[in-house]
Amino acid sequence: MLELTEAKAPARRAGILAVGAHLPAALLTNADLEALVETSDTWIMERTGIRVRHRAAAGETSSEMGAAAARRALERAGGGGIDALVVATSSPDTLFPSTACLVQRKLGLEGVPAFDVSAACSGFIYGVTIAESLVRSGVGERILVVAAESMTSLVDFGDRQTCVLFGDGAGAAVIGAVADGGIVARRWGADGGQGHLIYYGPAPDDPTSPARVRMSGRGTFRMAVEHLGDVTEGVCADAGWDPASVDHFIPHQANQRIIEATAKRLGLPLDRVVLNVRETGNTSAASIPLALAGAEAAGRFHPGDRMVAAAFGAGATWGAIAWEWGGGQ
Repeated sequence: MLELTEAKAPARRAGILAVGAHLPAALLTNADLEALVETSDTWIMERTGIRVRHRAAAGETSSEMGAAAARRALERAGGGGIDALVVATSSPDTLFPSTACLVQRKLGLEGVPAFDVSAACSGFIYGVTIAESLVRSGVGERILVVAAESMTSLVDFGDRQTCVLFGDGAGAAVIGAVADGGIVARRWGADGGQGHLIYYGPAPDDPTSPARVRMSGRGTFRMAVEHLGDVTEGVCADAGWDPASVDHFIPHQANQRIIEATAKRLGLPLDRVVLNVRETGNTSAASIPLALAGAEAAGRFHPGDRMVAAAFGAGATWGAIAWEWGGGQ
């Protein structure tokens, strides 16, 4: 006797439909930092590759920048509704309400579910992974992912190891269903045992000092290259790709030395690596969508291109997505 079974609908695939970016007008140059702390343009460039960062003005909060980036992404996505709003940030306007609810209010998206993701510099990858799951499961058709950071408000401008690294800005992406292309693989993870390498709090040798961004430089470098390399190789394996076949690698813009070391490990020439760290510094969760938006505006991407974005951050957290450009852009 034949057993009748219900035909299963084909799995939905999600893609990045549009991206948008916002950078504050004010700049923080290496020359400006020379006046604040014992450093030099040569020292900063040799160790980080950063020449200038954008710095939010008074009152220019993460939610303000995030809303500006989101408006650009929504406009480029051609209008239409949004079924959820995810905001990745380590520098919220306030502890509560969430930055996502503040962005929601600024965008007039009343009633749309909105929540924050705290995964430090991996926040955008975490947000996209959540958004893709919502689309693939049918919970939503289009999800807005925003990454917004006011990192210069968190650094110690007396610590030349960290204050030279960070800048402010926001990026956004609309994630939606696509007929082909789109996201083909994703990986994410965390290890709280590495939380001491990058954290926000008093200096390790002075518990009475003010809370600021603290970082173990040497340990962070090793962790970054290891996690970026491992997660990129892993997501490529999941996608069935050789890392050398990736057309565009968009890493978290931590510093140029980390990015170059990772590209070398992966066997990728630098002309296939999207770099904007020289002009923006490390904008934490916002760095990947900012780099994406800038490279797209420059005409670097073409339909069918293989794309991988990968990040690591405090926690430690890490994540990567592999997708084909053109599935809805």
